[in-house]
Amino acid sequence: MAIVAIQKCSTYEKEVLKEKIRNCLDAIGSAEFLKPGMKVFLKPNCVGAFPPELGITTHPVFLEAVVEILKEYTDDIIFGDNPATRDIIPVLKKCGLYEIALKHNLKIFRGNDLITIKNPNPRIFSEFQVSREMIEVDLLVNLPKLKTHSLTYMSVAEKNLFGMIYGLSKAGWHVRANNPLQFGEALNDLYGAILKAYEGRRMLHLCDGILGLEGEGPGTGGRPKAAGVIFASADAVSLDRVAASVCKLDPEKIFVTKIAHEREYGEGDLKNIDIVGESLSAFEDLKFQEAVNPHSTFGLRLLKYNFLRNLLLEHPRIDRERCIKCGECVKICPPKALKFKKAFPHLRKSDCIRCWCCAEVCPKNAILKSKRPLIGRIALKNRD
Repeated sequence: MAIVAIQKCSTYEKEVLKEKIRNCLDAIGSAEFLKPGMKVFLKPNCVGAFPPELGITTHPVFLEAVVEILKEYTDDIIFGDNPATRDIIPVLKKCGLYEIALKHNLKIFRGNDLITIKNPNPRIFSEFQVSREMIEVDLLVNLPKLKTHSLTYMSVAEKNLFGMIYGLSKAGWHVRANNPLQFGEALNDLYGAILKAYEGRRMLHLCDGILGLEGEGPGTGGRPKAAGVIFASADAVSLDRVAASVCKLDPEKIFVTKIAHEREYGEGDLKNIDIVGESLSAFEDLKFQEAVNPHSTFGLRLLKYNFLRNLLLEHPRIDRERCIKCGECVKICPPKALKFKKAFPHLRKSDCIRCWCCAEVCPKNAILKSKRPLIGRIALKNRD
């Protein structure tokens, strides 16, 4: 059976964190992962330049606790992520992670040295260019945050690996897979390629859910949520499935995880997952608010038809009171549906694919969801 370890933890006090993380590692078999002299890549969630108190990015103390445990085995540690719109250094500084990297002499990678990895059994896409240094190691330590997501419903371990795609190249994948269901298949094509590239080596997923994000995540549209939980597993799919149950989120709506389970990339059936450490009942009072109007199974199938999006779905709306005209949304918009007009970003709705990348990178939560059109409320209401 797949194993997922859960620990309660309500503080970012480093020594407490280290104890809880060690408990997780011991529960899933730390000897399988931690080897003397191994080469490690540490992959946090650094979606953008956001301070840690917002609950959007991996907390710096969580990172430091993991680093100090790893340093008992090796000094060969590479660290970094591929933010969507900015160079890694200013993002790390804003997230509070840069000081940790300097303090522990971690090598910070740039990400632009690319390698092609292949999925031998793809649904849509067989090849992906990813950052070489994330692949050519003995152990990948994935450090996602516990978050809801406007497009994918949840953003935890498997979704965090989309960060292997370099910078603005991510936007191109949203265009190539321009509806939610197709994007879910593309994420799993990527995950299958990563699993193939890591044959004979190991991946470890440690989720920082002490402070998570609920609602319109994964950026400033979401609200910080004190969840008080840490997850660990060798299987990203199992971790995500267990995280959904802890957060009281609907397992039928985590379509990325469902696709992964169907394709046998991991275990998505709770009955076949061995949950160790804390039980699910220990979190009976915890409940995350999902994003507004998450897509049902029926809706996902319907939205494969591009012309229906404008008729059925809400669209990004610019709040001019909050907007600081930084241009991050315009820069990342995959179909170039956002342009500056009269000093503010302006959306051409007919071109918008509803990927919500604009909201993900907005530093001021200035991109909101419009109301769902009446025909969409009627057509999609309670359909599954």
